[in-house]
Amino acid sequence: MTTYPFKRSLLNRIFGGVAGGIGDYLGISGWWIRAVFLAVVLTNFSFGILLYLLLWFLIPAQSLNDVPIIPLPEEIPAPRYTRPEGVLFIGALAIIIGIVILAETTGVLLVGGGDLLPPGMLVVIGIVVLLKHLRGVS
Repeated sequence: MTTYPFKRSLLNRIFGGVAGGIGDYLGISGWWIRAVFLAVVLTNFSFGILLYLLLWFLIPAQSLNDVPIIPLPEEIPAPRYTRPEGVLFIGALAIIIGIVILAETTGVLLVGGGDLLPPGMLVVIGIVVLLKHLRGVS
């Protein structure tokens, strides 16, 4: 079984390797993660870009030592398995994005002429970063 560390990918990247690294870690295609990021950006542009930049900053880059060995054509590559938490992550994220889109289109997040989504998400991201720092996870 082949597993990958949670790092930004050097090989599976379009911009910063965030989606490829998350996909490699979860055992799914990086294109699914890119589709999720696209849905987030289409839902709320500022939050989507902020989230991607934050992940780019927080997730360490993959080094050359972490890159898996590419097998020769006559060799059988080691099988990769999808992590169960990867499927749960994608499913939960799809539900959350759907709820956010529904709330945006129905006007639930509009209070007093302002949009509560970007500041609310910024607060959540700040809490996650602080909790990560307090727990000593790097």
